[in-house]
Amino acid sequence: MATLILGSVGATLGAAAGGLAGAVLAGVGAFAGSRAGAAIDRAIFGSPGRTREGPRLGDLAVQSSAYGEAIPLLYGTMRAAGNVIWSTGLIERRHEESQKVRGGKGGGSTRVTNVTYTYSASFAVALSAREIVGIVRIWADGKLLRDNAGRLAVDGRLRFHHGGEDQAPDPLILARSGAGGTPAYRGLAYVVFEELQLAEYANRIPNITVEVIADPGGSVALSAVVADICGRAGLEAIDVSALADIEVRGFAVARVMSCREALEALAEVYQFDAVEREGVLVFAPLARETAMVIQPRDLVRREREGDVLRWSRVPEGELPREVAVRHLDPARDYQPGLQRARRLATQSPVMDTRDYALVLDAAEAKRAAEAALARAWRERLGASFALPAKFTALAPGDVVEIAGDEGDVLMLRRVEFADGILECEAVAYAGDRTGAADAADSGALPPQEIPDVAATDLHLLNLPALLDGHGTAAGFYVAMTSGDPAWRGAVLLRSADGGASYDIVAQGASPAVAGTTLTALPPGPADFWDEGNALVVELLSGGMELESRPELAILNGANAALVGDEILQFREAELQFDGSWRLKGLLRGRRGTERHMDHPAGERFILLQPWSVLLVETGASSIGRPDLYKCVSVGDVVENATALTFAATGENLRPLAPVHLAGRRDGAGNLHVSWIRRARTGGDWIDHADVPLGEERELYEVEILDDAEVRRRVTVDAPAFTYDAAMQAADFGMTPATVAVRVRQVSAAVGPGHAAEALL
Repeated sequence: MATLILGSVGATLGAAAGGLAGAVLAGVGAFAGSRAGAAIDRAIFGSPGRTREGPRLGDLAVQSSAYGEAIPLLYGTMRAAGNVIWSTGLIERRHEESQKVRGGKGGGSTRVTNVTYTYSASFAVALSAREIVGIVRIWADGKLLRDNAGRLAVDGRLRFHHGGEDQAPDPLILARSGAGGTPAYRGLAYVVFEELQLAEYANRIPNITVEVIADPGGSVALSAVVADICGRAGLEAIDVSALADIEVRGFAVARVMSCREALEALAEVYQFDAVEREGVLVFAPLARETAMVIQPRDLVRREREGDVLRWSRVPEGELPREVAVRHLDPARDYQPGLQRARRLATQSPVMDTRDYALVLDAAEAKRAAEAALARAWRERLGASFALPAKFTALAPGDVVEIAGDEGDVLMLRRVEFADGILECEAVAYAGDRTGAADAADSGALPPQEIPDVAATDLHLLNLPALLDGHGTAAGFYVAMTSGDPAWRGAVLLRSADGGASYDIVAQGASPAVAGTTLTALPPGPADFWDEGNALVVELLSGGMELESRPELAILNGANAALVGDEILQFREAELQFDGSWRLKGLLRGRRGTERHMDHPAGERFILLQPWSVLLVETGASSIGRPDLYKCVSVGDVVENATALTFAATGENLRPLAPVHLAGRRDGAGNLHVSWIRRARTGGDWIDHADVPLGEERELYEVEILDDAEVRRRVTVDAPAFTYDAAMQAADFGMTPATVAVRVRQVSAAVGPGHAAEALL
């Protein structure tokens, strides 16, 4: 006996090994043809009107993290949810921001420090159990997270792994889990999200769906899909060549199912069946030539009484009144679409819903619905008849015509040769019922776009330690800001290997208050308030503000700003009519920057707030090394950022210049030089004792100068040096009336600090 089959193709798709392996086929079962008529059709596909249970749209919509969950097999271009296979859990970061809150009428203002927390997560999502070409867009909780250009809507980074057999472990998972706990996931395509910010998603890992491209060009030949599915079932004796010219936009097998179930949707939409011929399973389109015309005289009467051609008919009440096709619509960002075909001239109540995990445009889905409805009504007619032995060349799937007035055209579904007679069962041939060409509409869908990325103004700053805790390890400061109100933060990356790789060294979510000076600022006193000078600055945007603070608050460190390379503080900030700010009541040369107190107009201005001007620790080994840095705005990609060369000098570890450099001569002509050191950190002098040393040991470098020439250089371990008469005679040939002296405190980490010079 031979039977038209999508037939001995059973098998199971979707088994997951260890919770990670992809959907696979195993075993052999019954994949009966999608056109199988009579009892076979109903036994395998069910009666008309049932809801199909092949690959379903719901299988692709919701992300899972269940151990043992099947990983989808993806073909063409699809939007699919994956399976979370690794995660760090929530990462919490604490942020402080100080702001002024004004009181009511006649009231003053209060300084309030707001403490906020942000949450991120690093996690990996498995996408496909087949190697795929790449990914395009990503949605998180239905909102566009990554666009076609690769831009992200929130801060974070991602890496994509194709799923090839030479795939290496992901570096983040490797760093967190170690070599022994990090598989390479070869044969599994997945994407890794690194520190994805979760504020937009209720501080939880969102449901991720990804637009995946599983073959070059975005679509795939139907023959390749069928061959791959059969191959996973262990079926090698197949012929799919007749399907090579049919293109599939996208298809997914996303849960455990039989091979028949996986192929059924394809067979219904693309109208093909499978026939076993001489041990080979042949897949071919339903549209085919008539194999033979059978004359009525060739029909064998099997009984003394009865017709030679027996007809059967499915009752009208079992046939569909409507066929609805649910599909993935590319015009709706691969969200589900639905198209219907209706038959008006029937009393049947049956509504047949077909749920296809297939990418079809609205017109294709409409035609599929109409074709399915037309075939169901055409193939309601079944026939059985017998033929003599000369017809044994006929096989299931052949189209035959019974000659006569009606000219009945039938497709053979089963043939059995016994006792010299070929018993045949057939259905009325529906052919390639493509359906009507009526227009179909996908419906309106508001477009989703990620706004243009706001550019970041980057300032890399070699500054003295701004806070007491910043003077223990070598580093520099970074200020990231923007005048664009759409700016959502940025990250700073560093490469120490010439650009081969980059690591994140700083992240900023609050823009630094910054701008440009509009007036010059001459030098002023560094030991008391500068009330004679004022400075006018223009900030990057109107949303940035400065404020006046009480004198005590200034003495406690408030309103510190960088102007050029000088750190100063201001007591009064007056908003001008043109939007600029006039700063008065200045403390100059703070943190040992008195050597930078002369400023032309047009210099940089940066408010030194600890939440927006960040310390980047580099380590002593990187001092003076020109590394590459990239600043990437939230939503942008690393590749778009320009690399800048910058060398950290360890300025935050460099000793400040000593003060009160003085000399005293005795009666023998000896010059006794003394000075007072300054502390880089902890120098508030609260207990009126000596300030902390701040270095491994107390050491100074003293130089005796003759114009630019160094005549003598010595090191001492106390803040004093005696330049005796003998030394003076050796250096100058006499006892000079005055001596130029330069003194630096020495750091074990960065060497000599800044110098104090005096003519003594």
